[in-house]
Amino acid sequence: MNRFQSHNIVFIIVSLFLIASCVKDKPNPDNFIIPNATHHGVLITNEGSYGNNNAELSFLDTETKTIFNQLFATANHTSAGDVIESAYYINGKYYITVNNSNKIMVVDANSYQQLASIPSVKSPRYITQVSADKAYVSCLYFPSVYVLNLNTNAISKTITVDYPNTEKMISYNGYCYVTNWDTASSILYKINTITDSIETRIDIGGRASHEIVQDKNNMLWILSGNKYKNKISHLVQYNPALNTIVKTFSFTADEDPFRLIINASKDSLYFINVNYNGTSANNGLYKMSINDIAFPSLPFIHANTNSYFWAVGFDSITNHIFLSDPKGFTQQSTVYEYSNAGLLLNQYTAGIGANGFIFK
Repeated sequence: MNRFQSHNIVFIIVSLFLIASCVKDKPNPDNFIIPNATHHGVLITNEGSYGNNNAELSFLDTETKTIFNQLFATANHTSAGDVIESAYYINGKYYITVNNSNKIMVVDANSYQQLASIPSVKSPRYITQVSADKAYVSCLYFPSVYVLNLNTNAISKTITVDYPNTEKMISYNGYCYVTNWDTASSILYKINTITDSIETRIDIGGRASHEIVQDKNNMLWILSGNKYKNKISHLVQYNPALNTIVKTFSFTADEDPFRLIINASKDSLYFINVNYNGTSANNGLYKMSINDIAFPSLPFIHANTNSYFWAVGFDSITNHIFLSDPKGFTQQSTVYEYSNAGLLLNQYTAGIGANGFIFK
């Protein structure tokens, strides 16, 4: 069960606190046009509410501060499907995983028209390009990593791993490092991207790894844990050159961290800690240096009362931070834009369940 499904009831309860004060913006500005290559800004993926087939795309023009919603439906006259999990800009196109619809969509980056649909991909989660013509796709529920041929837009093979629920990945120096968000797994897989085979199984200590980033020193940072299955979260710094764990940070049993990212200079880590009850404890965006020896005691940006953050992105051009409040997945999300110092600059209304940002 994915993070959204396991907290579906909690989301609905939280949304009751919010819905009375909700004011929805128009879905698109007047005289709506599809934003094209002249628009600069942020593609926002909206996963939708689980089981309702209402996933969507939004685009925020950061120069005019205009947001365009319902892009996929406008361009294609159909629904994107059920639960957009992630999107990636690869070879001039967007590759979009639609988790509960068991497909990957290939979408033109300017017109937002669907160019291809890759069907029968079981619960696709995240994509990492590993060569000019090949990418890996992680998979919920099954012990698999799919190999995607970017020339034919077809799955060419499947790499079998030890446990279900492969998650975030990172490609480095001829290998792809794959996390495994299963509570029985403490493994980070090192896969040879030429042979498409597991070369090493790295025991990171913590169970249920799900996030991975690389810092300026080529160290890998892996976030693990699953609060609701009683697996305490850990943040591990791993040296791939020496195959050694450098540092391990342990969270408390009450914390539920996810969405680990790194800034443009690759010297500061950010992650969301989420409290689905909407209280202030362990609820917000946290920031720490790659040289820190302890977690920050307070959030860098606090979530509002009766809310929590769901997505975070870092704009490498402006150094601005973007966060989303999913509002219980029952109404349109609010997207916040902050300065690098944590000052709120703007806020926007996106689609239901805004869960990711691609900066164009």
